[in-house]
Amino acid sequence: MVLLEAKNITKSFGGVAALCDGNLTCRKGKITGLLGANGSGKSTISKIITGVYLGDGGTVTYNGNEVSYKNPIDAKRAGISMAFQNLSLLPDLTVWQNIVLSFEKKNKLFLDNKDAKELSQKILDEFMPGFDIERRVSELDSSEMQIVEIAKAISEDPQLLILDEPTAALEQAQVKALFKYMRKLAEQGVAMIFTSHRLWEVLEMCDDIVVFRNGSNVGEIDFENQEKNPDEIVRLITGDTDCINTVKEYKTVSAEAKLKIEDLNYGKYLQSVSLEVKKGEVLGIGGLAGQGQTELMLALAGNYKEAKCSATINGEPIKLTQPANAVRKGILLVPGDRQKEGLMLKDSVYTNMIFPKLALKKQPLITPTKKYREECEQIVKTLSIKTASIDLAVDKLSGGNQQKVVVGKWLPFDTNVLLLADPAKGVDVGAKHDLYEFIMKMVEEKNMSVILYASDNDELVSYCDRVLVMYEGKIVGELKGKEISDEAIVEMSLQVKSKEEGEVQ
Repeated sequence: MVLLEAKNITKSFGGVAALCDGNLTCRKGKITGLLGANGSGKSTISKIITGVYLGDGGTVTYNGNEVSYKNPIDAKRAGISMAFQNLSLLPDLTVWQNIVLSFEKKNKLFLDNKDAKELSQKILDEFMPGFDIERRVSELDSSEMQIVEIAKAISEDPQLLILDEPTAALEQAQVKALFKYMRKLAEQGVAMIFTSHRLWEVLEMCDDIVVFRNGSNVGEIDFENQEKNPDEIVRLITGDTDCINTVKEYKTVSAEAKLKIEDLNYGKYLQSVSLEVKKGEVLGIGGLAGQGQTELMLALAGNYKEAKCSATINGEPIKLTQPANAVRKGILLVPGDRQKEGLMLKDSVYTNMIFPKLALKKQPLITPTKKYREECEQIVKTLSIKTASIDLAVDKLSGGNQQKVVVGKWLPFDTNVLLLADPAKGVDVGAKHDLYEFIMKMVEEKNMSVILYASDNDELVSYCDRVLVMYEGKIVGELKGKEISDEAIVEMSLQVKSKEEGEVQ
């Protein structure tokens, strides 16, 4: 039974069409996959349905009535709720306060905090049993915040639940818990829209899919009557299937060390880490999530002045105690959380591009605006960043284009080592392919080095010459060349022993 139907939806931002002819149908008890490249219109149509945006044209029919919600609160009261990829949480409030915010129940004259806490705990126990709901959101890690965002969306028993990239920040056990809960909701008749860039998740969870490209839906597949064909899905998303698989071509790597780190320690996160990356090498960092990989990347970028180590770049000593030191020596970071760590969202593409230059000691007395703008325009062209203007605010761009800005701001620099901290998280299959192809081209042409941490092992297998596996803040194993596989990385991540128990496997 059809619960919601969006027809001929249009929406433009600053003269750029985000939706040209968006159509989407949701049925009770069914999970509909909403797929497409970054900037294809997926999030835009979801936000029009939930009242975040007002559409320029088209109609939304819900429970047989044409609707147009002015804000997400009105939509949620009507039974339509969304867990946002860009979280809608307030960091200074507790977990339970965020979950019930704007929908608090009263006990006579006062808010019923007891009921709110019980409801919050009940929902969160589905994902993380025993989770402390009194913690402030600012104290949570990214996966915990995502779970709270999902809990907030389902707190009012929605009839239609929209999940926009809910698994991008989750660990595998949390993903399984979410999928179990989604099936439970579907059995209760809840309709769901599920957006993910991971094809295996779509194939496992969805009853049907709708694919958007360039603001219009270009295809639909009903899995109850049609084959689950990954090649066909990728073709609909990108227009071709060349980007679904990448075959690594192994080359002889120089014996010359570009960056050498010895005995790196940082609190409980990094313990006596030593590594070196060769000239022109792509060195991967793998392991289960939360084993110190993110802290390692940030330490190499100079983000922790408390971190202690001996380090050399091209044989010369360097102190990695502040980001400016790293930038001046060509050690450049592309962070995993572009929203919080990589961009100034309310500023323009141009401002984001030139800002890193301010870390350099030698600055011209008068900023060469014309030169910088021409440089920015060239980067936009080189990376095929879709923007109406370099003066457009970055938060108006799609996730994939935002990530290209994060990479692009480093192009004018002489790069020795490019640090990639999960750079393709939340980026569609086509944009991911383009991003890595460009970076690998830079490695070849500039003979620079790359250290890549990726939560998706396929990225390590596809692009790395060597992979170091981390466990509890230590490097516990190394894989080279054709030894690198998903199975080998997982096995090394799980089958480790402490020194007291025996040798590392």
